[in-house]
Amino acid sequence: MFQYKQIYSISDKLEISLEICSTVLFNGVSQEEAATMLPCLNARERNYEHGEYIFRAGQTTSSLGVVLDGRVRVEVSNAWGDISILETRGPGELFALGYACLPNEPLDIDVVADCDARIALIEAKRMIHPCPTQCLCHTMVAGNLMRALASRNLEMNRRAMATTPKTVRGKIMAYLSQVQKLAGTQSFDIPYSQTKLANFLGVDRSTLSAELSQLRKDGAIDYKGRRYTLL
Repeated sequence: MFQYKQIYSISDKLEISLEICSTVLFNGVSQEEAATMLPCLNARERNYEHGEYIFRAGQTTSSLGVVLDGRVRVEVSNAWGDISILETRGPGELFALGYACLPNEPLDIDVVADCDARIALIEAKRMIHPCPTQCLCHTMVAGNLMRALASRNLEMNRRAMATTPKTVRGKIMAYLSQVQKLAGTQSFDIPYSQTKLANFLGVDRSTLSAELSQLRKDGAIDYKGRRYTLL
């Protein structure tokens, strides 16, 4: 059975992971303050090999994940074994927030290392419930967790709005319209390649490519790589 590496103890001196300090969870918290909090939050890290499961559907977790190095993918499979990729998370990004805050709720997703990855796991309940010392930095971390949960909820709402249209063309235009509104400019970058965009919208990659080409021919959009323009 694997052993988690504690992030914090070497020669009576706390060892802080700079990657964790730079995440949204520790926004506004100094490196020194974060170092003192890691034992309280039961922070631990582990290396995962490409393809190794971090969380499996059906299990429960009281810990959320932070990607320190590498990348993880969040996916869901149906009764016939077909797998759909919901998202990928890279360095500094979080995963399984909602499940960690509801530790009795079984996961309905799998989280898999998309390449060799180093992950930190942090107990959510220790962020939600104030520590005995009532330290200000703990309160800040709890607030950051709530903001991260709210942000994830908005992301899910936007994805639902983008995937609601019944046609591939409708899904593409709904998604690009969302990004354009957030960017506030006619031309903007999206965070996905065409393959990742197809996964995000839940459509076939070749069908997406063909529809993008047709939209360009129709004069509705132009694009190069991840740069898109609504015409």
